[in-house]
Amino acid sequence: MKKAAIFIVEDELIAAEDIRQTINTLGYSVSGIARSGEVAIEKVRETRPDLILMDIHLAGTMDGIEAARQIHSLFGIPVIYITAHADDELLERAKVTEPYGYILKPYDERELHSVIEMAQYKHRMEQQLQESERTIRALANAIPDAMMLLDPKRHIIALNEPMAQRLDQNSWQVMGSPVAEFNRDGSLNNVFNRLDAVIEDSRSVQFEQKDGDRWYEITLYPIPDIDRSLTRIAVQYHDITDRKEFEDQLKKEGVSQIEHNMEQFQILNDQIRNPLQAIMGYIDLDCIQFRPHIGEQIKKIDNIITRLDRGWVESEKVRNFLLRHYRHDRGNMTDGNKHPSEGGQT
Repeated sequence: MKKAAIFIVEDELIAAEDIRQTINTLGYSVSGIARSGEVAIEKVRETRPDLILMDIHLAGTMDGIEAARQIHSLFGIPVIYITAHADDELLERAKVTEPYGYILKPYDERELHSVIEMAQYKHRMEQQLQESERTIRALANAIPDAMMLLDPKRHIIALNEPMAQRLDQNSWQVMGSPVAEFNRDGSLNNVFNRLDAVIEDSRSVQFEQKDGDRWYEITLYPIPDIDRSLTRIAVQYHDITDRKEFEDQLKKEGVSQIEHNMEQFQILNDQIRNPLQAIMGYIDLDCIQFRPHIGEQIKKIDNIITRLDRGWVESEKVRNFLLRHYRHDRGNMTDGNKHPSEGGQT
């Protein structure tokens, strides 16, 4: 494994040399030494060490805390404070810079080694976490669905770019804000009305909503903690406009096709039943001796007509179902088709 490169910021030459020797003894390398915060920032920019040991009281106008703050902001390199001073006011200032350790002089070699190792481990874990967060965010932003996470108090914890665009906000501006602040047009009312059920019952809720000319399938689902207590509520908007348009087209074409079939049933009924009546009349006049045989064939044809009648009835049921289900208004269409038995001869 590559040895960690450590940069030392110490204004006392003897102390700096002592730290350098200790660092080398512990198996690390020293990438440089600086006596002031200003010089430290420039050298760190050039050398990019793995870790910095920073004295708080330094030569020059910039102290170690300010130097650490700038280094943390500019380069994200972990800093360990090593100093002989440890009053409360100093500690409070140092906390703001998010140090990875704090060692008091005179330090113990084993203590220094432990703090350095822990700082490196913590930094590696933070880098992995940041990489995971970047990956998750990239994946979330790649999804066209608008998504956000809320806490039980309905504050926004996280959201992807499609959701930020939907709220007409920058993602970093809304973090931690109550989601109610962005419901100016009332488009989130249906979400609010169902959040209580998700929070109280820990169950998912799904519904459809039309916003402008777009249809959305909105899903709210709880995300429990390890102890199964509710810590997050996910909100997802899935655009179903294409599906709705397809369903609408399907219902229109379906009703039209059924009506066409019903018209054909009626035509066939008339075309068959009327000639049959004429045939029966001819039999009565001239073909009494052939009536039983012809009557048997007519019964077969009549059975076919009966099945056509049943098909007409079933088609009417399907048609009425489509009209009721999709609420498709087609004027007087419901009165435009009569059963063949109502219009034809029997």
